[in-house]
Amino acid sequence: MVKKPLLLLWVVSFTLVLLPAVDYQFESYDLQVDVRLDNSYAVQEHIVVDFSSPRHGIYREIPVLFGRQNVKLTNLEANVPIVRDSVSSGYATFRLGSENRTVTGIQEYQIRYDYAIGDDRNDEYDEFYYNIVGVGWQAPIQHVSFTVNLPKPIDRSLVFLTGGTYGSTAQRGSFSISADGKTITGEANDLYPGEALTLRVQMDEGYYSDVRPFIDFTIPASIFAILVAFAATVHATFLFRRYGKEELFVPVVRFDPPEDLSPMEVGYLADGVVDNKDLTSMIFYWADQGCLTISELSKKEFTFTKIKEPATTKAHEKHLFSALFACGDGTEVTLKQLEKGTFSKDLEKAKTEVRSYFKGERELRDGKAERKRIAAMLYGALSVVMLAIASTISYIGTETVVFLVVGFSSLGVFALVASRLNAIWETSSAFKKGFKFFLLGVSAIVLFGFAFLFMNSVFGHGVFYSVVMALFLVAIPAYLGFLAIVTGKRSTYAQKKLEEIVGYREFISKVEMDKLKMMIDSDPSLFYHVLSYAIVLGLEDVWAKKFAKIALAEPQWYMGNRPIRNALFYSALSHRMHTSVMEKAVYAQAKSGSRSPIHSSFGSSGFSGGGFGGGGGGAW
Repeated sequence: MVKKPLLLLWVVSFTLVLLPAVDYQFESYDLQVDVRLDNSYAVQEHIVVDFSSPRHGIYREIPVLFGRQNVKLTNLEANVPIVRDSVSSGYATFRLGSENRTVTGIQEYQIRYDYAIGDDRNDEYDEFYYNIVGVGWQAPIQHVSFTVNLPKPIDRSLVFLTGGTYGSTAQRGSFSISADGKTITGEANDLYPGEALTLRVQMDEGYYSDVRPFIDFTIPASIFAILVAFAATVHATFLFRRYGKEELFVPVVRFDPPEDLSPMEVGYLADGVVDNKDLTSMIFYWADQGCLTISELSKKEFTFTKIKEPATTKAHEKHLFSALFACGDGTEVTLKQLEKGTFSKDLEKAKTEVRSYFKGERELRDGKAERKRIAAMLYGALSVVMLAIASTISYIGTETVVFLVVGFSSLGVFALVASRLNAIWETSSAFKKGFKFFLLGVSAIVLFGFAFLFMNSVFGHGVFYSVVMALFLVAIPAYLGFLAIVTGKRSTYAQKKLEEIVGYREFISKVEMDKLKMMIDSDPSLFYHVLSYAIVLGLEDVWAKKFAKIALAEPQWYMGNRPIRNALFYSALSHRMHTSVMEKAVYAQAKSGSRSPIHSSFGSSGFSGGGFGGGGGGAW
């Protein structure tokens, strides 16, 4: 059995090993504060440090932020060189000493600065609430002494000295008040890192007779911001009504695909995006044109064989066709070869080429409307900035950034969803459009709730003000973000082509059986001619079901284990092709190419560390 003295010695030794070594300590810290009638202080610090190993000097961190109140620190001087660091997280930081030399042993540092608090925004009483020592010191302080010179006598019963870890209300150290009631002196010993010493003196309201009263511009600034935001919405609405309203959309049912448009181009015009499904449709398109054959050895094993080059002059079609077989021997290519080759990069290049194809005479957007809609986006950004600043004008700081994030989130989300709605409006179902509107509503409610709670609970604004400003901060940018998208409209070319696409879509989805049978009699391969266009319009299954009871001519381009004349088989084949070829090839190459997944006062005696000033320091 281990004896208790040995056990105690072992515990103490183990603890000392674990504790970080401190190669310096503060022998003494003497503070003198001369308080002025404008609630500013002339502060002098005399710090004596004992360095047991070479150091450049010490650093200080002094708070310049208390709640939502900024404090000015000016006229900083010292008996040694000062290196000012950036102000961050509400602190003014600076180092004392030289970067070019180190010191050891006893060193003395004298620091002087003015610390202006100004109007404390408390109408009940004035106070001197100051951290003689803050909680941020990194080494023990053996002895602390202080002298506070006040401009007028104070009530002796309303002087409190507290110390300890942050929040402590325990008496720490001792103090005395001069006979005239205008000077407080005190001291404390053995303060450890993380312990503070705070002096609080409560005075009658008006004690600081020279304070410049704080004027809250929140309400006038908010009214001005709201008026500007409202004026911006009016002008943006005017621009939309004059330049952004689409021409009357009159699709006419047609039995042929849009003139001179491949399925990939139809897919892009239908939803504004070139996706992998659009590219999948091109394989069936080329097969129907006799350019290639598809051999399916199993559900996940395909071989494509080139028969001839596509009869097209379009760069994106020729490039995509060549890229397909370039992964093989130039004539045949398998799925495994597509996964290992550069097909993924070629797909991305083809997408870019498709977008470039619709320029010039094939431009899809009206140029004048495009220029005008920029105003709505700029108005949205202006409204966000003005509303965020107005609601935090008494203190421009972190809260301002929070409101900026809320406002720009509203602007961005509504612009993004409006962009997708605008792209699919003529070709999408009512359910999909309704669902996107539902998501917009949920997003707006969440952003409004967050902005309201932050204004009311964190920033301290009243309920009515918080409701109004949160509403404007979310609703105005949302409306302007939406207008920024819908003010842009289709060009005459795009209008004509989209009417043709919607007309052809109507035929694929709603053609009656009698009409379909008549068309099949004159064109037995009608199903295959339409299949690639049905794929990009998301109607391959609908199109196949119309042929459920109709015998199909077997296509020349498909080779499998047995002849297939079932239309539903070919719609299922398109799904397998999309998953096994385009999606799998892109995923496999993306995966192999990646490196990593993520490139004042609280009344009573106050409490320790709760006042202005103080901060902390250490060696460097």
